[in-house]
Amino acid sequence: MDWNDNPKFDYNREPSRDILCIDCKSFYSSVECVERGLNPLTTKLVVMSYPSDNPEERGSGLILASSPAAKKAYGISNVSRARDLPFPYPEDLVIAAPRMSYYMKKNMEINNIYRKYADENNHSVFSVDETFLDVTDSLKLYGCKTADELARLIQIDVCRTTGIYTTVGIGDNCWLAKAALDLYSKSNRNMRAEIRYEDVQDKLWNITDLTELCGIAKRTAIRLNRLGIHTVYDLAHADYWRLKTRLGIIGTELYAKSWGIDRSFIGQKYTPKSKSIGNSQVLNRDYTRRDEIEVVIKEMADQVGTRLRRSGAKTECVSLWVGYSMGYIDYENPDKRGFHQQIRLPLTNSSKEIAEALLIIFSRHYKRQDVRNIGINCSKLTYTNTLQLNLFQEPEEQINDFKIDFIVDTIRKKYGFKSIVHAHSYMPGSRAIERSSLVGGHAGGMSGIESDSNGTPN
Repeated sequence: MDWNDNPKFDYNREPSRDILCIDCKSFYSSVECVERGLNPLTTKLVVMSYPSDNPEERGSGLILASSPAAKKAYGISNVSRARDLPFPYPEDLVIAAPRMSYYMKKNMEINNIYRKYADENNHSVFSVDETFLDVTDSLKLYGCKTADELARLIQIDVCRTTGIYTTVGIGDNCWLAKAALDLYSKSNRNMRAEIRYEDVQDKLWNITDLTELCGIAKRTAIRLNRLGIHTVYDLAHADYWRLKTRLGIIGTELYAKSWGIDRSFIGQKYTPKSKSIGNSQVLNRDYTRRDEIEVVIKEMADQVGTRLRRSGAKTECVSLWVGYSMGYIDYENPDKRGFHQQIRLPLTNSSKEIAEALLIIFSRHYKRQDVRNIGINCSKLTYTNTLQLNLFQEPEEQINDFKIDFIVDTIRKKYGFKSIVHAHSYMPGSRAIERSSLVGGHAGGMSGIESDSNGTPN
């Protein structure tokens, strides 16, 4: 098919606004630096889960955030582990335990500053450290001629109020603002960058690593490479209809983005229904006992069952992923680092039935390996509140199980997770009670088992 048959975009007819994408630079580590009276840009600090309290011992946790100076000094990223740090730890390295609840409070404080410059309809929180603002109608109010001027005022306001440095991407739409943030702002001295429609050819098409663009992960990049697409220029000049055939709706979206096209608006409210609901965790130590691992699986099934019921969803396919500890070698298959299997079951959101299905998978594939990671996922969701009875089980038993789940959910919602727990959560290996005081799996709530320090629900 001729390239000329591809869709054509007229920038004069595309939405053109003054959109800011604001990122709090190395947010978690910056918060910890500010709390210690340190400069977030020059201090070597990492936020690491479960760091050792004894400086003579090596930590074993995940590095959740690193300051710019720490990244540069040690060649680490926000997805590194304790073993990636030099040991013994350098004297000028600060290791901070994560405080997720506190980070959430700081996020709210910073977003309240943003709300001074854009009303609620023009304000959208993208992640814990990124926010979109449409400031098109705010420029005159603050005496600014350009969006860049207003972005500078916001940077100063946030820094003076909280001590946090921010980087800003500016564009005609959310996609261009995000691209400007990711590709250019963090390397500019003023930590701001701008991409407008007229800049697409010079600032987007010159990108040779597709994974630098938001929305293109390594697997997607590999699929594009197989189609002969290696740069953003290649993507913009690829056969649109071939992309649509091979990649579906994702292909059409990527083609439009390569031309800087994004027709979404910040004020639009859309809540997509999840295609799956799951949970995973890195265990605090290597689990070598079968009964302890089964306790964790039951607890995770309980949590995911709670989330399904809250969403009004039921699943007919559950999967279990078990990852071995780093030092464990499976001599039958040395290259194997774990197993991932799934099983079909009648439509359900019963914690008990989900746990039973997961334990069947576990019993079939567990061969006394040392385990450090566990993940479960429920897919093939149906959104319904009807109770579908299983013909191979007594109706009264199924109704009683439904009532138990309902009562447990109601009590936990009002009084917190710790107000009522299963007996197995007091057995060796249990993680649920400890994790109920976490946020996002880290110190400081897990959806389905969350409660604050007083035992009241968040």
